[in-house]
Amino acid sequence: MEIQRTIKIRPPIRNAIMLVFVLMILIYGYSHYKKSVTYPPIQVELEADFLSDTYFLELSEQYDIIRSEHRKWYILDHSKAIASHAILTRMMDDLVENQELLHGHKHFHIFFATFDQHVKQLPYITKEIHYFRNELNKYSGAPEKLEDMIELAACGKWQLFSAKYHRYEVDEYDAAHNVKFISSDGRFEVVYNYETGEMITDPINMGTYNYAPGSILIWKYYKHHNYDKVPWKEWGNTDEVSYEEIKQRVTRHGSTEQKNSSDALEELIENKNLESLSCS
Repeated sequence: MEIQRTIKIRPPIRNAIMLVFVLMILIYGYSHYKKSVTYPPIQVELEADFLSDTYFLELSEQYDIIRSEHRKWYILDHSKAIASHAILTRMMDDLVENQELLHGHKHFHIFFATFDQHVKQLPYITKEIHYFRNELNKYSGAPEKLEDMIELAACGKWQLFSAKYHRYEVDEYDAAHNVKFISSDGRFEVVYNYETGEMITDPINMGTYNYAPGSILIWKYYKHHNYDKVPWKEWGNTDEVSYEEIKQRVTRHGSTEQKNSSDALEELIENKNLESLSCS
């Protein structure tokens, strides 16, 4: 007589399978949702002066108006994305027309916080918004020389970070000696060459602005991946060199020269930190 056996799946394993299945459905649905969003051209009318208190108030009011005009009855409508894209377009135009005004302005941080907030309302960013990060990174306040950055890093205003993706071979210098710093708020990046002490600005290894600073937290990591890494892999740092061209270059990351430079810089910062009596 043939004995039929029933395979029983333990509850924890069953729950894990169900969770993976649900996540796959959500990812599939969200990818289709992203592709379905289009950003229509919308004129954002403002009366306030750029960067004034009223300027940010009017931006908020315009966001609410545009969103209400495009809101649909179903939950996953595109009203937030459409409204935020319109606000971002206006902010980009305003900054381009008033580039010097933002330097040292009392609402300097509010501008970047507002801009980043609206970027993260988008299911995906456009090429224009991606490349605009290079305009924003000009306001980092990072010094031209590495020796001055070491002072700032010793005071905790900037942090030494992995430069793994900023060490691709170029003819002008040895990229093995490239090192990267990120501002304390995670937005601004700057790359230097330890050997020359100069800032790196070429489109291969340059530092860029982060719309969503990275983190070990899953949701923050995902946002950094979506708004900073994915666009880089699609369009590169600038329109001069594509991501495919960058990845075809030999990396100097992991070389003996790179490790020696990184170790020496860490020691310099630590020594400077011990020497510093105060940080203004």
